[in-house]
Amino acid sequence: MKKRLSVLLVLLMTIDLIMAQVTLTGDQVKLYSDIPQESIFVHFNTSLLLTGEYLYYKIYCLNNEEGRLSDLSKIAYVELVGKDGKPIFKHKILLDDGQGQGDFFIPTAVPSGNYKLLAFTNWMRNKKNEQFFQSDITIVNPYQANQSSVRSEKTIAADTLETSLLAIGPKKDLIYETSLEFGPLRLSLKKQTFRKRDRVSLLFSPANKSNFSMGAYSISVRKKDGIPAAIQQNSISIFESSLLKRSAYGHTIANEVYLPELRGELLAGKVIGLNESKSIKNLKVAVSIPGKDYYFDVVETDELGNFHLNVHKFYSGNKIVLEVLSERPEEYLVSIKTMPDIGYSDIEFNKIDLAPSMKEEILRRSVHNQIENSYFQFRPDSILSISPIQFFYNKKKEVYNLDDYTRFRSLQETVLEIIKDVSANRVGQDNYVLRVKGFDYTTTTNLLPLILLDGVLIQDHNAILGFDAREIKDITVLRHKFVVGPEIFQGALVLSTENGNGFDQLLDPNSVSEIFKPQPNKNYFVQRYDGANNITSSSRLPDDRLQLLWLPKLRLTGKSGTLDFFTSDVEGEFEIHLEGFTQEHEPVSIRKSIFVN
Repeated sequence: MKKRLSVLLVLLMTIDLIMAQVTLTGDQVKLYSDIPQESIFVHFNTSLLLTGEYLYYKIYCLNNEEGRLSDLSKIAYVELVGKDGKPIFKHKILLDDGQGQGDFFIPTAVPSGNYKLLAFTNWMRNKKNEQFFQSDITIVNPYQANQSSVRSEKTIAADTLETSLLAIGPKKDLIYETSLEFGPLRLSLKKQTFRKRDRVSLLFSPANKSNFSMGAYSISVRKKDGIPAAIQQNSISIFESSLLKRSAYGHTIANEVYLPELRGELLAGKVIGLNESKSIKNLKVAVSIPGKDYYFDVVETDELGNFHLNVHKFYSGNKIVLEVLSERPEEYLVSIKTMPDIGYSDIEFNKIDLAPSMKEEILRRSVHNQIENSYFQFRPDSILSISPIQFFYNKKKEVYNLDDYTRFRSLQETVLEIIKDVSANRVGQDNYVLRVKGFDYTTTTNLLPLILLDGVLIQDHNAILGFDAREIKDITVLRHKFVVGPEIFQGALVLSTENGNGFDQLLDPNSVSEIFKPQPNKNYFVQRYDGANNITSSSRLPDDRLQLLWLPKLRLTGKSGTLDFFTSDVEGEFEIHLEGFTQEHEPVSIRKSIFVN
């Protein structure tokens, strides 16, 4: 344990300096070979999806050495890849205690075919695809005429699904699993048959003396139909596989490695001087991610103009603004490096075929989806709110809501007439800089304040002084001295506009780019008919849910736990599928069926 802690300490000391693949010396290779491997298990709601349905998934990241959920990586990556090697989606997922979640809505642009769901961490990239979580997923798009990607030589040629619909080939591993219970947790029901819009009560109890409470679990309840689908892996097999990998990593580590993302997202970028005479060494680069919950930091370039950033705080925006701290920032071009793609050439895909026998079942399922999507606004999911920790939290500040004062045309007039402890000082002909007074009035400094407009650094003080103050909602003044990375600021002026993108008027468009951000965590809607959400079983609102329940974070406490959910207006067999790990790191996998008529 002491050895592992010393290795992690070295990683934490160097993680802000490096990104992606890093070249190591001989001693460093030995050091990094002692870091435990990771494995990923993904529990998802179904391996067969139609257009208009959601793929829901929960990630469990395992420490192979200790056989528990990993506290090493804080980011995981999930991709859905087609046979052509093109990803349908790429998701970045925040991991908390080795757990994360996400979802993807299947759009009409996705053709019918067999796809592969991949999941991995940056640390797992060192072993490439052989270590990644992989599982088959079939997608059926009944709205596209061209179904050639899912036809076999035996399939009669047809232009639409009217005469050619899905049937999985007779492979042994492409059948439904039967009811099972693995691990120290048991699930029981008082009955197996239920009416429409009926309450289903699940009782969880220990199978032995193990304590199943406070474990990490996820549960899905979804309709089973007559369309066979690929078997999903379970937590038992992934857990056992991870234990077999305990000693494999140290013998095969190369001198170039991808580092684990220990404290958040690792971002890398580069500065290029548009004038060859300009040095790109030791430049300070301001990184702003604007939004309601913004992120700001300052980093420094190396001799080649490269810089690295560890984003360890929550942010809500999807754009990143990069600026060199300079009197003439327009003389530099700054860009974020993209993560290298993984290779898909060695991925094997199961073969599917279309057959007329599945026509009626697919049409029924498609109708259910269309009805359910039409009433989605009555069953909305919600984004889990996260309170970001900004640099000025818990510090003395003065907030000016400009609606409480007489409005002036420019910020310069507003500062002069309203804002205390802030001044606009002339430093040349028609040239001004803003100053924020410190708490010691007898001490003067040449340090400039940090000026943020909707979360973006503004270097041009003349431009911000001429900004239309009628667009500004509020101004926050902080008189502290701030150290942000290698840069020091005397005080801060934080401005927020009504539309949240006032910086667009002052920035070079080349400094703004899209960012590959983590997926937000959600609270998934749970339909009830006991009046808890003002809906009873007599409601005339249609209920065509095929997915009765998806809880990526099922919390069980005490010696026994209970969970209630309600059936829909859809008849047939529904499967309860639970996966997870107990607090003692024992894997749990349960599948049971209920019937609605």
